[in-house]
Amino acid sequence: MIIKHKYLWISHIIIRMSVEKLIKNELKTGSSISSTRVRIVESPDSISLAAGDPSFTLPKYIADAVYQAIIGGCNHYCFGGDPELKIAISNYYENQFGYKVDPEKQIIITSGGSGSIFASYGAILNPGDEAICLDPAYGGGSGGPRYFGAKTVWAKLKKLEGGAFRLDEESLKKAITPKTKALYIENPGNPSGIIYNKNELKIIADLAIDHDFCVLSDEAYTEYVWTNEKYTPIISLPGMADRTFAAMAMTKMFAWAGMRTGWVITGENMAPYVNRVPGSGASWPIMKGVIAALNGPRDFIEGEKKEYKERIDYCVKRLNEMPGVKCATPEGAIYIFPDITGTGLTSDEFVRGLFEQEKVRIGSGKGYGIGNGEGNVRMSMIRPLSTQKMPAWFEMTPNTTLEAAMDRVERFVKKTVSK
Repeated sequence: MIIKHKYLWISHIIIRMSVEKLIKNELKTGSSISSTRVRIVESPDSISLAAGDPSFTLPKYIADAVYQAIIGGCNHYCFGGDPELKIAISNYYENQFGYKVDPEKQIIITSGGSGSIFASYGAILNPGDEAICLDPAYGGGSGGPRYFGAKTVWAKLKKLEGGAFRLDEESLKKAITPKTKALYIENPGNPSGIIYNKNELKIIADLAIDHDFCVLSDEAYTEYVWTNEKYTPIISLPGMADRTFAAMAMTKMFAWAGMRTGWVITGENMAPYVNRVPGSGASWPIMKGVIAALNGPRDFIEGEKKEYKERIDYCVKRLNEMPGVKCATPEGAIYIFPDITGTGLTSDEFVRGLFEQEKVRIGSGKGYGIGNGEGNVRMSMIRPLSTQKMPAWFEMTPNTTLEAAMDRVERFVKKTVSK
């Protein structure tokens, strides 16, 4: 893969202007933009199943590690990231997936999952290049290319009869051109819930090698795999070490959304290009907290997984009992993506009506791509069931549990279908 960066030094001046123009056009034309991160004033009785901000309280031993780092003098620059953190990440990746990573040569510390995606795109994209995204896709992954003057090209995932999504090989092949420099995938998928199996990953890897492009693998949800199959990272496939950018973060693993810590794992030849992308890393005390988290016990993660699985199973069952709704069980991640076409509403209409009538906020499937998610809505499993054992960072009341949210959704659906 040949990488040229003759335009990177001016990207923050010229390309930003084109991005702002694109955003203004979207707002002017009323294009569907996912509203999961929009700051709005919620009423006291509203329930949000929108942004994927975990409900769990950070374990005390991690908070203590951050505090001790601060009073211990770790309040200075830590250029390049704490070496102990890179070793902890390397050990974690090898223990989880059996793939050995060189701590110094293959890991770049970033300011969260979004920072990891941005840095990966910045390492390979120049103005005029193309990056493929699979529709539906996470907006934080599909929106990045245009900042560098590149174009996002869409390939559809295949929607199955039961509402689940899978790789569509032919659609992907048609999207590839001589300008293709990257393919973005979430594995596990957000919002689709897909986990790419070995055969699908081999198809992607073979295409990347044959057509000389890289794969940006968003691996934020690898802890949340709900199938019995072992997770396979695409970087581990033959020929993919220097073609893969694995973007990861602490956000979902340790309920870390506001502490902004992530990393990129890539090949030794590619890592220097990621390091050259302007950006900011994590703060030193926070990195000390990550070290404690990754090197510590897995009780917290296992507790989260148990809670999420209970939430998913409960909501999938409830939704499939509602008229006009069918919901596939996700293979991974912490979202469900029910098909609501049977209600007679579009995705936007369903989202708007549910919030206006029942004060439940969710995401429109139309906002996760350019239309292949139409007919679906995304619900984040961030609210607790009344049976939750792990502490939450917000007050839990009977009116704001996941059961209460599903009661409201059911009431809205029944009123809508009966009209």
